[in-house]
Amino acid sequence: MRQDQRAQAYTLEGFIGSVLVLAAVLFALQSVVIMPTTSGKVSRDVQEQLRVEADDILIISSQEESLSCQIRHWNGSTNENTFAGGFDERIGYGPEPPPNITTCDADGTAFGEMLNQTFGEQGREYNIIVSYRHPSDPTLSPSERMVYRGVPTESAIAATYTVTLYDNQTLTGQGCQPDCPELWETNSSEFPIRDAAPNSPVYNVVEVRIVIW
Repeated sequence: MRQDQRAQAYTLEGFIGSVLVLAAVLFALQSVVIMPTTSGKVSRDVQEQLRVEADDILIISSQEESLSCQIRHWNGSTNENTFAGGFDERIGYGPEPPPNITTCDADGTAFGEMLNQTFGEQGREYNIIVSYRHPSDPTLSPSERMVYRGVPTESAIAATYTVTLYDNQTLTGQGCQPDCPELWETNSSEFPIRDAAPNSPVYNVVEVRIVIW
């Protein structure tokens, strides 16, 4: 009789143990949410959303020449070969967003602020590259890094916007204030983007590219 009771007790303990293990597994599965970026990849839906957000930022920033002003924010008289307030030519502003510039607009340029509010709050990284036409070889597209936060992942996406610079526009960096030269007056040590259309009022055509991951 005692052996039967003992066997039933063992059976009951085994059953209870199995239930506890199963409950623990179910709880763990419900607690771990597998996101699209868990494996380092970004789903197509997320990629498309990031691209749309980047496009919107570029379009909004292009209004009233704000994006052009950001491109021309260069150390025109310091020979530092970087954007005004930047670290160096290798990384531009580095991990910092582009600054708010009031030279072109009293309200300032909100380009960097929008980048931070949109991608910073999502924990996203981004690089910004400015490419332009070579003055003597149209097959070449030299570039300058405005922001550099590291090497993008394989699933990074890019958004681009084209900005036209004109001869009579001026540099906007603090290094040349208050009398910044017009673009056609600059030399290569003052501004790396050179005049690619010397016989027209157009100075150069620039592509701003945001790479997000």
